[in-house]
Amino acid sequence: MTKLRWLRRSPWTLAAVGVGALAVGLSACNLDVTDPDIVTPEDAADPASIPAVIAGMVGDFQLAFDDWARDGALFTDEFLLAGTFPTRQEMNQRQILVQNVTVNTDLWEKIHVNRFSADIAVDILSGVLGDPELDQEVIQRGIAFGQYYGGYARVMLAEMFCQSILGGGEPEAVNYESAPIGPDARMGQALTLFQQAEASATAAGEADLAEAASLGQAHANMWLGNYSAAASAAAAVSPSFLFDSEYSSNTPAQYNEIYTLTYGDTEVIRYSVGDGLLNSRNNERFPFYDEWVAVGLVNPDPGGSFLSFDRSVPVRLQTIYGGGNAPPTAVGQAAGMIIASGFEADIIQAENMYRSGDLAGAAALINSRITNPALNPHGKTFSPVAFTGTFATDIVEIGRAYLAGLWLAGNRLHFVRRVLRNDGVDLFPPLTDGSDTAFPVPQQELDNNDDMSQSCPSGPPWS
Repeated sequence: MTKLRWLRRSPWTLAAVGVGALAVGLSACNLDVTDPDIVTPEDAADPASIPAVIAGMVGDFQLAFDDWARDGALFTDEFLLAGTFPTRQEMNQRQILVQNVTVNTDLWEKIHVNRFSADIAVDILSGVLGDPELDQEVIQRGIAFGQYYGGYARVMLAEMFCQSILGGGEPEAVNYESAPIGPDARMGQALTLFQQAEASATAAGEADLAEAASLGQAHANMWLGNYSAAASAAAAVSPSFLFDSEYSSNTPAQYNEIYTLTYGDTEVIRYSVGDGLLNSRNNERFPFYDEWVAVGLVNPDPGGSFLSFDRSVPVRLQTIYGGGNAPPTAVGQAAGMIIASGFEADIIQAENMYRSGDLAGAAALINSRITNPALNPHGKTFSPVAFTGTFATDIVEIGRAYLAGLWLAGNRLHFVRRVLRNDGVDLFPPLTDGSDTAFPVPQQELDNNDDMSQSCPSGPPWS
């Protein structure tokens, strides 16, 4: 199984460069700073600073990624709230207020830190490309990774938010925008960056990153409804390919936060899986709950050591991050999360087959991946798909296939939102109090950004 090793070599002590220094210039916020970039081209001219620029960029992505995947899971149907925070209740109920501080601090700000540090790294490193005094191999790789992570940050903005803006209120900021743009336009930017990342990675000899960028193009094209183009890009990805975001058991700040908030390791358990039996949560149920219990991805009764913050909510324990073991466990703390995989590439190709009328071919490809535990990332044997020819029914099965290898990895929000936008089929949880299908731009951005006047083009409900 192919794995990118760049993340393994990125020291978390250097990742603070992205969180603390690079990100001070959060280009989506109108912050009063004299030097929003902090790390300047003059700094990058020092060879010793280049690894810090790259490590900060990678660390910023990891800090954003698990929060994005976790709260996207709560917003759809992968997780059920087992805590009492009103801001998280709004996500669970799909009735989000623009004043939601969790949306601001855990999602909007972190994604923009990620986006900004990737963009500024590309800007800085491109400025010293060709300098004979510097290690050109490191610079070329840094540019490729910056383009990739910048593209993925735009994927997160497009899939989660009703609209987004870069550099608002800061005309001198990198990639400044004077007005917000919608999800499709943002995803178009992601597609362009993934194309650039593939070319840069190929030139730098980073074949694995080039594969990840190909899958990024496939993922973006699926959102945009370019299904045949998505399948073509996905075909370039090896079936065994795996690119993951790796965490660490060194200190709690480096732990996988999905693990800590579902296992109660240095945290109190605040996320469970809906079994449909809890009146206080509108009897919300993960649609594939019974099968996930049967294959061992959900433990319906992990024992008395697993108690949620809201004691009225029983813990139905996810076992991907943590393995079902009582905390603390270093395996759970450092559990990696899938960013890109050959599994997703194959399911994308299968969905395109289905949409093109080849139901038998689509089922055969999907079933080869989900019924053989050696060929799906979760290592489980799932029931085969059986298509009826009715799209509204069959698309549910395709969604199940994606989750058979990509559960709690950020794919569910992408899938249910694009199917609603592109096909008019609503797969969001049906029993919630609200009907939001996107997150609003938070109030803090509106308060500090003269280039934004409203959180979403319409709503609430946000879409």
